[in-house]
Amino acid sequence: MNKVIGIICILIIWSVFAKIINSPVILPTPVCVGRVFVDILKDPIFYKNLVSTIEKGLLSSILILLLGIPIGMIMGFSKFLYGVFKPCIAVLQSVPVISWLAFAVFMWGIGWKSPVFISTMSLLPVVIINTASGMANINKELVEMAKIYKVSRKKVIIYIYLGSIVPFILASMEVVFGNIWKVILVTEYLCGDSGIGVMIAWARSYVDTPRIFALTLVAIFLALFMEYLSNAFAKRLVKKWKAY
Repeated sequence: MNKVIGIICILIIWSVFAKIINSPVILPTPVCVGRVFVDILKDPIFYKNLVSTIEKGLLSSILILLLGIPIGMIMGFSKFLYGVFKPCIAVLQSVPVISWLAFAVFMWGIGWKSPVFISTMSLLPVVIINTASGMANINKELVEMAKIYKVSRKKVIIYIYLGSIVPFILASMEVVFGNIWKVILVTEYLCGDSGIGVMIAWARSYVDTPRIFALTLVAIFLALFMEYLSNAFAKRLVKKWKAY
């Protein structure tokens, strides 16, 4: 109920400002945007672009997790390795998106590879650092105690090692799935050949502000839906892990 009230308040404030500005080019009304939104949903081309954006986002997310978790575990394995890799990760994290964009365009030009590469490199450090923190958080005394009491290696891995890093990995997944779509859309806008970002770029070219707002709503719904699926998957995974 609180969420519904919040949405109603946003729509009221939006309508008031749109009435004051009185220019659909600057700020269209919610009704105008809603009509365009419905029209977009009737367009078959929209669904092709939506699938393209989702494919890039999922591919990039998988690459981030497949690369970030092992690297983070290696970093967190010892203080020496953490000290060696930390400056590299810090530099990687500091590189602005525009620099990755320039490099990607030189390498692959316009297409799907550049958005996937840029989004992967932008969010990869988050997963690496979180996983490394989880490894560093492992209680060495518990590991030694498990050895003394001859606890099976399987239980040590599940309850001590995974018990320490799983919360950090799940937090990383939440960050990745919450932010990947923003990066994907920006990179599609700048160097993509298909996707919601490209549709926004075309709408900007035609100064079609209501369409830009409607496509932005699509992007918001997509991000919220994917984040919901990620959280549901994480809860189910934790539940199974605890039962195991």
